[in-house]
Amino acid sequence: MSDPVQNNAEDIGSVPSFFREHGEFLQSLDEVATSASNVDSWALPDASEEEMRLIREMKKTLDVYQEQPTCLDPYLERIVSRLMAVVQEYVYAFHDSMEKPDSLISVTRMDGIFDLLYTLCKVRGYKVVLRFFPHGVTDVEPVFATLWRFSVDFEASSWPARYALLIWLSLLAMIPFDIETIDSGMTDLPAIAALATATNMSLIKRWVELGKLFLCKPGCEMEGAAVMLSRLLSRRDSAAILQPEFIEWAAREITDAARPVDSTNAIKSGLQIGSVLRINGALRVLCHLFSAMDSHTSLDAQIPLLLDIFQMDAFDQHSITRKLISKAVQRLALLMLPAANAEMGRAYARPSLRANLSNNAAYASASERDDEAAESPDVEVPLEMEAFVGILLHKLHDKDTIVRWSAAKGIGRISERLPLALAREIVLAVGGILKDETLVDDKGLIDVAMTTEYSWHGALLCLAELSRRGMLYAPALRQVVPWVVRGLTYEIQRGDYSVGSNVRDAACYVMWSLARIPNPSSRRVFAEMSTEMATTLISVAVFDRESNVRRAASAAFQEHVGRQSAFPHGIAVLQLADFFSVGIMRNAFVVTSRKIAEFDEYRHPLLHHLCTVTVYHWDLKTRELAVKALRELAPLSPEYVRTHLLPEIMVLEVADSVPARYIEDFGASLTLAALATYMGNLSRARWNVGDAQEKYFALFELALITCKTVDDIVVDFTSFVDACSLTPDQRLRIVKHTQVASSGTSRESFVLALGALEKQSDPELLCSLVTEGTTVEIRRNAAAALGQFCTRARDGGRLSIMWEHSAISALSRGLEDHSVDNRGDVGSWVRKQSLHSLASIFAGDGQTFQRLNECDDELAIRLLGQILCSTTEKIDRLRVAAGRMLEILLHEQRVEAADSRLREGLVQLQRLVPAQPNNFSGDAGVKGSEFSWADPEAAFTRIVQALSVSDERLRQPLFEGLVSTGSAEPLGKFAVGAVAAYAETLPETGATVAASAQPEWGVDGIVAELTRLLLTDRQTSKIINPALIVADQLIEQGALLAAAPDSWIPLYRATQRVAFKLRAPLRLSLCLKLYGSLALVSEELSRMAVGSLLAHMAHPVLRIRQTAADQLFSALCIHGVVDVGDDGDEIGRLVSETEWAQESAGVKDARAQLTALVRPRLAQDRN
Repeated sequence: MSDPVQNNAEDIGSVPSFFREHGEFLQSLDEVATSASNVDSWALPDASEEEMRLIREMKKTLDVYQEQPTCLDPYLERIVSRLMAVVQEYVYAFHDSMEKPDSLISVTRMDGIFDLLYTLCKVRGYKVVLRFFPHGVTDVEPVFATLWRFSVDFEASSWPARYALLIWLSLLAMIPFDIETIDSGMTDLPAIAALATATNMSLIKRWVELGKLFLCKPGCEMEGAAVMLSRLLSRRDSAAILQPEFIEWAAREITDAARPVDSTNAIKSGLQIGSVLRINGALRVLCHLFSAMDSHTSLDAQIPLLLDIFQMDAFDQHSITRKLISKAVQRLALLMLPAANAEMGRAYARPSLRANLSNNAAYASASERDDEAAESPDVEVPLEMEAFVGILLHKLHDKDTIVRWSAAKGIGRISERLPLALAREIVLAVGGILKDETLVDDKGLIDVAMTTEYSWHGALLCLAELSRRGMLYAPALRQVVPWVVRGLTYEIQRGDYSVGSNVRDAACYVMWSLARIPNPSSRRVFAEMSTEMATTLISVAVFDRESNVRRAASAAFQEHVGRQSAFPHGIAVLQLADFFSVGIMRNAFVVTSRKIAEFDEYRHPLLHHLCTVTVYHWDLKTRELAVKALRELAPLSPEYVRTHLLPEIMVLEVADSVPARYIEDFGASLTLAALATYMGNLSRARWNVGDAQEKYFALFELALITCKTVDDIVVDFTSFVDACSLTPDQRLRIVKHTQVASSGTSRESFVLALGALEKQSDPELLCSLVTEGTTVEIRRNAAAALGQFCTRARDGGRLSIMWEHSAISALSRGLEDHSVDNRGDVGSWVRKQSLHSLASIFAGDGQTFQRLNECDDELAIRLLGQILCSTTEKIDRLRVAAGRMLEILLHEQRVEAADSRLREGLVQLQRLVPAQPNNFSGDAGVKGSEFSWADPEAAFTRIVQALSVSDERLRQPLFEGLVSTGSAEPLGKFAVGAVAAYAETLPETGATVAASAQPEWGVDGIVAELTRLLLTDRQTSKIINPALIVADQLIEQGALLAAAPDSWIPLYRATQRVAFKLRAPLRLSLCLKLYGSLALVSEELSRMAVGSLLAHMAHPVLRIRQTAADQLFSALCIHGVVDVGDDGDEIGRLVSETEWAQESAGVKDARAQLTALVRPRLAQDRN
């Protein structure tokens, strides 16, 4: 029975709180262990499929607990012990088989088990998993011999197996017995090429040599070998002899590998990957060894050599190597220093309840004096310690975070063991990093423009580590805190982006760690600086761009509120600026800041931060939110904003500062866009601009030239034109910018602006640009401007019939734009905009279509056909625009004056597309219709009914659109399905409904339309391939079987015409596939189609031969469309077994035999 507590816990969240799948996992574990312990299967190269499947599922289950590995702990011993029992048995058998040549055990049989062990180590950590490994004395030699053998068969064995054996050996290296007493010699070990001299060594020396072999391997094997060697070399019975020798070997290995391949140019040549692996392996084992050693006495002779290695410049390009050097330096330094005792570690960190809770200023002052006068017990500091600390201080400037973080932790650990005087010097040195390359002006403001974010980040991380260990005494706090506060707003522009988010995050970490200093004297320092610290933290928590920095600042504020109680209104503010409130950027900027600003202590600092930092941010979204936040906060203190902030903002605008220069370089387009909005609002308010008209026009002109997005600017420009008419010279300047000599972007912008000049121009230029524009952007903008031009001219009573006809004709040609480039179907931009512009022209006047029909009936019918075709577009937004345009023509235009045939078609269409919608799910802002044009299935099902209109001038473009869409995925299935469903409702052979009525359009009509599309010019037509695809699909679905037999022959002849002397593989393959489908229609078509397929078996393109063979096999051997009698088996063998895609004599012979067998059968069927 399941535990209800566990069931409730499963619903809490996605992070597991216990091992939910333990039952299934343990059951699978038993099955895997049972299968793997089968001795008879150990000779097989691989485990069974079922065993590997279970192992894959178990690994997937374990990976879920990567973030919560402790959930496995209650079952970990059982899991590891069960696996290791199988591995131990296998290792013993493998060791015994090495003495018996006739007993073979596969090296790879246990790869799945070893892989599962590695997954456990990856999820839970090898140190925890290793506790449950067997560690008897009898295990040493079998495990060693197995790993030795795996090293011989390195390519055959898997790296998880070698890793598991390495960490097992690291545990066995700690057995409390002299290794020489368990050395049996093992003279039967196979030779390893890399260890040619190892066969005459003792077990422990072989052990060391085997570990060295894996130190140059990438991945986990290097780590496993390093752990194994560190534990082996730190044994008391081997340390004195092997440690100096191994460290000298490691130093030689690093020195040799660090030599550049090209000695003439060491910087450019760099290090090869093999050399880097050798260096990293040696350094990694040194790190583990220094951590495991008890004393440094055996290293005295090697320390100068190690110092030289740590200071080499050959590792500058490899971050992992630099990190390992940092770890090795700090661990060697800690090895040479005594452990931190209570008196040293608490000389100025007095964690007593009375000291921490006392508010007595005299006591705090006394504690501060004690800090300054405190002395630590005499500690002998090695002379090399200065060099070690210098290396780590230098690493704080490193370009990689992992190196800086390691160096910061190392300095904190070393300072904890040093005398107080030396520790204070380190604190001052770290603080000095923040002051380097920093300028402080007369007002005390810190300018970080010339600093590097790496140095500040490393120094702040180091200060946080020193603070956590109580190393920051009161005088140091007074010097450090102002720099930390400045780090909370650290940001430097680098072109169109900025750096410094990691610095701000580290500064929040320092503030968090400062709150945890147990020294009572720190409370007095924090009390002095509490307001500045609190306001800066809150400003960052609500106004920083990065969510992780905002949350880090909130956490630091919370820590101070809980431990120091010095921040004003701490708990109340913390409830507003919690982890979740500051996580969402908009909520933090607009909502949370407004609530916090109600407290007097935080109001002015928040406003000041907004107006001096956030408003000038490089990110547009941040600036926009800053303005919205300023709108919310300014009413709380209008006098402060008017008297202090606005003058300061004006000074910053004209000052030679980083924000001002940034605005000048990168904010010109945004500033011009804002000015355009301002001038547009003035124009809409009918503000009298007077003599400033030319100045405003020049600003609009500059904005259209500079800005990339000009839609809003054109709207404002239109308002400006309405309020302040343009002079002829200004109009000519606009037109001139549309000429070819202008740059691409600005030319497109001014084309869009032409729509505002209807009072002083005609649409001829725009009409020509719709179809003749050199770029698709120009044609799209011309279509948009033409629609605006006509709408404005009609509203002003200036739209003549000639202008209207020219505009509609140009937009009709825009509907035929199918341009394609590397961006895809860019012509769809023109088609969509043309539909929108046509809708705006027709929607405002119900007699527009009537005038167009009277003026040019051919254009009217062509336009209606184009709109019907557009309702079958593959792009949803295009279908929505076409559907809206169709609704306008059918229900908002007067169609009574149209000729009889067109009027009949319009009436039929009106029944298919009702005027009163019940629902709609198209684009926002578009009027609804009964169904959703954006839904392809619903749209095609409805519009395909329009094929029943009697006017073929409407039916043909609609069918062509359905065919074009039917060949494209994923919408093709909807289009073809709609045509197929419609075909089932049609009469078979054009029956008549009455003697006086015209024949209905039947299934024969669909076949005839497909034939017509195939007969178009095959050199230029783009509809042939879609027609071939749709015809094949309709025949396969059985939608056209009701067609008259005579209607199929023209379709076959048209397909022959397309395929005649055709070398395009794609189109020819489609023709062959259609032959295969036509062969299923009738006996006559079967003979003709099979003959065509047989002829293409000799095509020079090998792909075509294979396709023809596949279709021929399907027709003859699967469907049996031609009676081949007793030759069926032979024909099937020739077609299926011959490699038709190869050029050989066998192919020619097979084709000749196939022709001899099939041709007579075709002639017999004809007779």
